[in-house]
Amino acid sequence: MSKVGPLGGKKVGSSEGKPKRSNAWVRLRKHFNRKGVVEVDMDHHRYKMLNMLRKGIQDLMLNHKELGPKRELAQEDYHHLFIKDLETKSGRKFTFTSHSSAVFASLRQAVSVTEDHYLNAIAPHDLPYMEFMSNSRSGQDFYLSNDQEYILKTDKTHNIDIFKSFLSEYLDHFQLYPHSLIVKFLGVYSLEGPGFPKTHFLAMQNIFYPPQRIETRFDIKGCTKNRYQKPNSSERNILTILKDVNFLHESIDLGVQKGWFLRQLQIDADFLCQVGVQDYSLLIGRHKISSSEVKDSVSDVFIRVKRSYAITSGLPKHTLENSSADLPLENDKDNPGNRSTMQIEMTQRKTSNQGRKSIYTVPDFLKDPGNDNFQQTSNRRLLLNCKNPLHVINGSEYRYYLGIVDFFTQYECRQQLGRVLKTLKYRSTDHSTVPPDVYSERFVKFITEKTTGSV
Repeated sequence: MSKVGPLGGKKVGSSEGKPKRSNAWVRLRKHFNRKGVVEVDMDHHRYKMLNMLRKGIQDLMLNHKELGPKRELAQEDYHHLFIKDLETKSGRKFTFTSHSSAVFASLRQAVSVTEDHYLNAIAPHDLPYMEFMSNSRSGQDFYLSNDQEYILKTDKTHNIDIFKSFLSEYLDHFQLYPHSLIVKFLGVYSLEGPGFPKTHFLAMQNIFYPPQRIETRFDIKGCTKNRYQKPNSSERNILTILKDVNFLHESIDLGVQKGWFLRQLQIDADFLCQVGVQDYSLLIGRHKISSSEVKDSVSDVFIRVKRSYAITSGLPKHTLENSSADLPLENDKDNPGNRSTMQIEMTQRKTSNQGRKSIYTVPDFLKDPGNDNFQQTSNRRLLLNCKNPLHVINGSEYRYYLGIVDFFTQYECRQQLGRVLKTLKYRSTDHSTVPPDVYSERFVKFITEKTTGSV
């Protein structure tokens, strides 16, 4: 009989009468399930720092409940810094900072991530973190929760500041479009102490979760210059993520979900253009669908409907006057004629009634859940009864893992100079350093041309 441990994990009880699995088989299965990751053990150069992060998150979530989810967010919540001096068991002192804690707690609640589940996964007492090993050249480090559901990504101060500058719009976007393809960030933390520089961590959902069956992964930007990856890495245990040139003869066959996907892709790209960022990517993972993943029982359908309505029903009040939880589900039929009704008028930033800035002017029909246009604007779909439902879509032959990531690059002086140099180098403008409007249009066009399905 199994028992629940103090942090939600299961302790296996007596196994009398059950055959024991061979240690060799257990090791082989563990290795297969963790392809592309290595355990952060005591010899790892980030071991001590990640344990500091663990201690900081535990202290924040266990001892400061006032920084948890809120029904209404004030402007100061977006600028709030929780700063605390802490000490490890070995006596090493450090400073832990949590950025906009209540905002991210509210976002976690909105995407159905409970505080207990998040704490148990992102900062467990006795489970090691994993390091993600890939061919990425971003210069960032990627660490995973032990079950690989969440990613802790290091990033630069400049990128953190950019993200926080449009954090309120980011939250608005999920309220307007609860099934957005844009990755959900669930926390931003910083560590500082003697012997190491200030380090920032972004906690985010892992698009490629669960990872065990994913056969192929792509990182798509919508351009081809310097966008080829040799399929088989020579480095052992490195997970290869292919790029645009590798994808030229591939497709995303989404069946009846094609219409929903292309609408949401356009909506998300429009949003990223409005906040002035570029150089983002669509991550694509896929594996063959099994028969059990296609058929739904009555209980599965009930769960799927409930889950589809639940996402973002817990978002704090700010822009919309009514909850979107009562919306009808989005029809998956592709209807280009609906495109205009799904556009949200983007204007210069205005201050909402909670005193914080928003880029959205909400049309009257958005305030009436009974209006037919409300369904089209929400662009919901019937989510699957699976792990990571916001980013998993069943196509005709494959199950796809889809999400937009890496949207912290603004088109500033450095990027403008880079555009000139890359254009001269490649004798082409088909590279990633272009203005946000050009990037957005090309990004959508490239992916649209590669997406197939029924109309």
